Amino acid sequence: MSRALGGADRSAPLRDEAPVPATSSERRTRRRGRAGRAAWWAAFAVLSMLGGLWAVADPVFSVPDEPAHVVYAAAIVRGEFFAPTEGIDTTVTVPRTYADAHTAGACFIFDGAVPAGCAEPFVAQDGTAEVVTTAGRYPPAYYLYAGSATLLADGATAIYLMRFLTVLLCAALLASAFSSARETRSPWPVTGIVLACTPMVLFFTGAVNPQGPELAAGIGLWSAGLALLTTSADRSDSGRSRVPPRLVARCVAAAAVLSVIRPLSIVWLGLIVLVVLLARATGPSVRELLRSRSLIAGGIGIGVLVAVSAVWIVYRDALRQWARPTDLEFERAALFSVSKLDLELHEMVGVFGWLDNWAPGAVYILWFAAVGTLVALALAVGTRRERLALASIVLISLVVPVLSELSSYRESAFAWQGRYILAFSAGLVVLSGYVLVGTMPPVIAARVARGLVVAAGVAHVVAFIGNLNRYVHGIHGFWFIDEPGWRPPLPAGLLILAFLVTIGVALFLLLRVLAERDAPEPDAFARGETVVLR
Repeated sequence: MSRALGGADRSAPLRDEAPVPATSSERRTRRRGRAGRAAWWAAFAVLSMLGGLWAVADPVFSVPDEPAHVVYAAAIVRGEFFAPTEGIDTTVTVPRTYADAHTAGACFIFDGAVPAGCAEPFVAQDGTAEVVTTAGRYPPAYYLYAGSATLLADGATAIYLMRFLTVLLCAALLASAFSSARETRSPWPVTGIVLACTPMVLFFTGAVNPQGPELAAGIGLWSAGLALLTTSADRSDSGRSRVPPRLVARCVAAAAVLSVIRPLSIVWLGLIVLVVLLARATGPSVRELLRSRSLIAGGIGIGVLVAVSAVWIVYRDALRQWARPTDLEFERAALFSVSKLDLELHEMVGVFGWLDNWAPGAVYILWFAAVGTLVALALAVGTRRERLALASIVLISLVVPVLSELSSYRESAFAWQGRYILAFSAGLVVLSGYVLVGTMPPVIAARVARGLVVAAGVAHVVAFIGNLNRYVHGIHGFWFIDEPGWRPPLPAGLLILAFLVTIGVALFLLLRVLAERDAPEPDAFARGETVVLR
């Protein structure tokens, strides 16, 4: 009636109303969003390729404890959550194929001089068998994920599929760590993530072992947590109140993985959160985070996962260790445990295989020099709290392994390895990168960062070639001189070429990112934004 009489229909849209043009800030936010997604996918592709090449270059069961993890994964996806367990041995019923898992690589593991070609092919077999695994007390989440490959394939094909599934999970977590580091317009956080991704991290990225996802999640939580606190403080100072949801999502995802992946992972989760708060928490940033409903909801979810994992760990006695009794006086045991710390430090960089395959010496020289440079610079310019946080990472990384071994060395000898605490210790370089933001002229910062990143790339290439040479020719053999004693699924030359190309692409992309962070955006000062974070 009103329309017939010429009245206005308030429910109908005004057709001649022009759309409101986006503001420059909105357009800039959209561009950053598209650029951020493109950068994540680029990092994911490169990391997936690097992890996949490690997965193919390592013979089946050449990774520490891989047979036990494979058997447990095959059992878990078939419903054997509470199989009978005695000591650390759990007896499960799995396809007969996996009955030979523990002996398949016995001829070459522990002896770096023996090429991997002595092993019998790992092929599918009919029927089922009872098999013992030493991983049967571990939380089941990772094994449900990786073990799904055994429902699709059998034999060596299933092992490679399980490795590739692990690669995808680790690559996604590490790509998120790089994306979080890019939140600051500085080369240092990205450099810190590069140095956190040691050759050992990539080695376990391409393995059937929950260690890989634990390392990737630890690095991801360090990066996202530090970025979240930094941006929250900046937004509070500038009057903006919205916590970036992408950083919340990355924090929650990394923490969720740490909550369920390995028995000690929840310890590293708690320590990472504490040190991140020690280094960067301020009153405004904490208040800003406490107003974020998504972060609170995610924190509650993480709390539930941690509680469930804790119940599993206690019920299944998941921290039980190998029974290797030793009769040694406490003083001598303490001296021996402390003397192992140098070995454990090298293991964080790269001692491959079943601790039988050290990386070439150049790898350690390059990596320790790069890490030492980054940490020394951070200690020189950091605040008192930041220096205390860096020192606490070092102290915890030294004390926890010794205390762990001394608490049980009479029953399980000295079983600690450097990789066990690497998810936490990697925070030393990640935090150093964030400490250095805005502390020196941009051109100098970019040049130093580029040098450190290139050194890391060279070390990765040397480590990969050295590891592959060990399995093809033996640790004392040499390319083009000795006959190959093992042939990987793809030709060794092709694997090396592919790795060189991928590292080249990674360096090209990283150097472009570091160049983009030489200086703030041209209109940053015009907008009145704070460019230097401290």
